[in-house]
Amino acid sequence: MQIQNAYLTHNRPRTIRKQTTAIAVHWVANPGSSAMANRNYFNSTSRSVSSNYIVGLQGEVICCIPDEEMSWCTNAANSYTVSIETCHPDWTGAFGSKTYASLVELTAQLCRKYGLHPQHGGVIRHYDVTGKVCPKWFVPASKGGSDTADGAHWQQFLRDVANAMGNGNAAASAAAAAAPAAGYRVKVTADALHIRSGNGTSYPVVGCIRDKGVYTIVETKGDWGRLKSGAGWICLRYCRKV
Repeated sequence: MQIQNAYLTHNRPRTIRKQTTAIAVHWVANPGSSAMANRNYFNSTSRSVSSNYIVGLQGEVICCIPDEEMSWCTNAANSYTVSIETCHPDWTGAFGSKTYASLVELTAQLCRKYGLHPQHGGVIRHYDVTGKVCPKWFVPASKGGSDTADGAHWQQFLRDVANAMGNGNAAASAAAAAAPAAGYRVKVTADALHIRSGNGTSYPVVGCIRDKGVYTIVETKGDWGRLKSGAGWICLRYCRKV
């Protein structure tokens, strides 16, 4: 895909990440604004904010910071994620068809580069890290977003990225083999339960559950369960089946 390099001279920490374990997706939260306008904002604001990439309303892609470098976009996940900000026409946060197509292609390209699986924690939302409603189209309405209760928009996006990588069918087969009964539900009992990118404490934290809610597990490895949402893995010692 065609990517325009317009590197920032401000709000670019120039720190090389030691590891990249996820791609973090965002929305710009400024309806109708262009990719270049958001790039220029990053380059001029006194706030410490930036992003590796921005996808525009016409599907154009701007690289603000080389993807091997850290950006200031995803809070605690900055040290291990490549960030993508995405433009949108209105406050629903829904992406236009050209924007969505480029977002899928760019995310798939980055997943291939870093050996990540979009449906196994390789692609996350800003929401998964801090609970912020970002990107709004991929956050359930019950949490302030525009997605369905079962996260249909987000799940479709992850499937589309997997398909763009050419491993969508393989991913579906793996999930079916791991959870032939379509998973089971657990209630979180801890006040704050980390979501990790893999099944163990050696994997990076990619989010946190604080609502003691009920979640669906689609794969189990030891004391760890993989969330149906695709957000990552949680330790089942801090949950009970429902």
